[in-house]
Amino acid sequence: MPGPDLSRPVPVAPPRRTRSAAPTTDTATTGRPTSTTIRIGDWSSTVVRGDQAEVDACRNAVQWTGPNIGTEDGYELRTVVIVGHDYCGFDRFATLGVGTKVTISTPRGTWRYTVYAHYVTPGRGVPAAGLYWGDLTLQSCVGPDTGFSYLVRD
Repeated sequence: MPGPDLSRPVPVAPPRRTRSAAPTTDTATTGRPTSTTIRIGDWSSTVVRGDQAEVDACRNAVQWTGPNIGTEDGYELRTVVIVGHDYCGFDRFATLGVGTKVTISTPRGTWRYTVYAHYVTPGRGVPAAGLYWGDLTLQSCVGPDTGFSYLVRD
């Protein structure tokens, strides 16, 4: 099955100020995070597994589907998908430039990813079948459309 048409330009929204969540760490014993955190530059958010209700709560980025972070393998189409509403500060997920570095820290370790492509499909809340690619896909709305950033683990 061919990948998405990546020739459509992605509109760039002005950056928004959003709250930044530092990872919770158990410094008394291990010094490792006790939660999962995604970092893009100086912005960060806690990541939780969840469904539409968790996305609508606008508190965290939501791992919508996929294997445990760090165990994905794009060659087997085991893609981690993290989503969030644009109006909750997650609009950046759909407009990351190629080459942007993203770090995810979990209690199991820290992984770095690099954006290799992005795609915008018309409409909000569109079915995403066939639009999840690479090791990590970040998804958010972009204006009236839905955008995806595709990343590979370094």
